[in-house]
Amino acid sequence: MDMIVDVVMRCRNEMPHTPRALDALLAQRNVTPRVFFFDCASTDGSRQEASRRHLPILDVDPSTYIPGVVLNRGMRATTSEIVAFINADAVALDPFALEALIEPLLGATTLAATFGRQEVRPEAGRLTTLDQERAFGVERPVALARGSFFSMAASAITRQAWRLLPFDETLRYSEDVDWTTRIRALGLGVEYRPRARFEHSHDYSLRQHFVRRRGEGAAESQIFRLGQPSWRELVRPLAGSVVRDLRQGAFTSLPTRVAQAVGFYLGRLTPVPRPPRGCLEPGTSRD
Repeated sequence: MDMIVDVVMRCRNEMPHTPRALDALLAQRNVTPRVFFFDCASTDGSRQEASRRHLPILDVDPSTYIPGVVLNRGMRATTSEIVAFINADAVALDPFALEALIEPLLGATTLAATFGRQEVRPEAGRLTTLDQERAFGVERPVALARGSFFSMAASAITRQAWRLLPFDETLRYSEDVDWTTRIRALGLGVEYRPRARFEHSHDYSLRQHFVRRRGEGAAESQIFRLGQPSWRELVRPLAGSVVRDLRQGAFTSLPTRVAQAVGFYLGRLTPVPRPPRGCLEPGTSRD
């Protein structure tokens, strides 16, 4: 008999990916997913897709959305000892992706969480593809200057670890980075599972890049107790990313990199961001 694993699926207008993500998840082998669909006022038909598959739907109020609150609510709504978090636009690329994601956590005493490899959509832009391939390597994820890379978009955690350390309910961004940073400080591990392959990527606008990185800069100041940044912390990352892009043949990346770098720098200068309007996209990318 297959093992039953609760899956928290967060959604905010994720069509046309929602039905593909649901069908791929419900077709998983060796693991039976019990899906809890957390819907944040979707108006594009995503909610109806979950209803059509007779899944329990839990409503999230977009006016009071805080990521950590929803994650903790998801853990309280579920009962399995391992809980997976799969975004409503993250599509499992084979029927054993969920099994690969949770396998290391079975009976684990020193491992708290896993996260899978996210591959770009067929229509993804050149810069999105380069960033995603760098972030989610074939063997290991990207190394960061502070903390360790992690993404909740296709992940799993143990209930034991969550009982020990619930998600922070004050952060507006990077709640997953905060949780894994603190869980590692307690001596528990987080493992990257490249065999757990999911299709998940976004081609953001310049404004979206700016807003996202500003929120992440503010959150990182809180998480790592950083002081005010110097101008070098704006120039050096920007120059480094542009040089890397040029080496990879991305000759039109400058506007995007400027939006990202300036957004992150301004977030560092103002470490308490204003509350977002409506639901944020679940999970946070730091590539």
